[in-house]
Amino acid sequence: MANWASTSYRIEGSKEDLNKLYEVIDNFMKQRQVPVTETASIDWEGNIVKALGATDEQMRKNYLRGFIQTYELDGDTISIEAEEAWGATDFRHVLTELMPELTVYYIVEEPGCEVYATNDSEGKYFIDRFCVDACINGDYNSDYFETGEQAMKYAASLLRKEKVTMDEVKKWSESQQGDDFLYIYEFKYEP
Repeated sequence: MANWASTSYRIEGSKEDLNKLYEVIDNFMKQRQVPVTETASIDWEGNIVKALGATDEQMRKNYLRGFIQTYELDGDTISIEAEEAWGATDFRHVLTELMPELTVYYIVEEPGCEVYATNDSEGKYFIDRFCVDACINGDYNSDYFETGEQAMKYAASLLRKEKVTMDEVKKWSESQQGDDFLYIYEFKYEP
C-alpha cells in the first residue's frame, strides 16, 4: 500500500488554457465525462492528461498515480489539491508537455518517507520552507515556517529551551522512548 503524499498545485496560463484545463477537470469530477479506462477513478490525474491528448506512450512512461481532492479556478490561477502515491507524480510534467504555455508550481509533503519538495523557489504561492513535526509528552504539534531560524526557534520552544541546534534536536529525538519525537524538515527544490 502506498504512502500518500499531499500535493498542492498552482497553475498559471492564458485564460483560454486555464478554462480548457478547468473544464476537463470539472467534467471528470462532476461525472459528465467517464474515466479514460474502465477501472480508473473519476478523480485520477491520468484522466485529465489523456483527455488533453496524452499519447499511450506518455501514459505508460510517466508515473501518474495521483487523485484530485479539490480544484478551483480563481481568476488567473487553477488551484489543485491532490493525494499522490509516495510523492509528487509526473502529472505536472505531462501537463506542461501538452500545454507548454502553462506554468505549474507545486509543493508536496509525505511525512512517512520524509518527502518535502517544491519547485516554487521564490515563494510565489508556497512560502513555507520548513516543517516542524513533533510529539512531546503526548502533545502533537506540526507547523510550517518560512525560514530555518523560525523553525529552530519553534523547536526550542517545544523543548522549553531558549535555543537549540539541529544536532541537539537530533540527539533529543534519538534519546526518546515511546512516542515522543521532534523532526525539522526542509522543503527541497525539485523542478
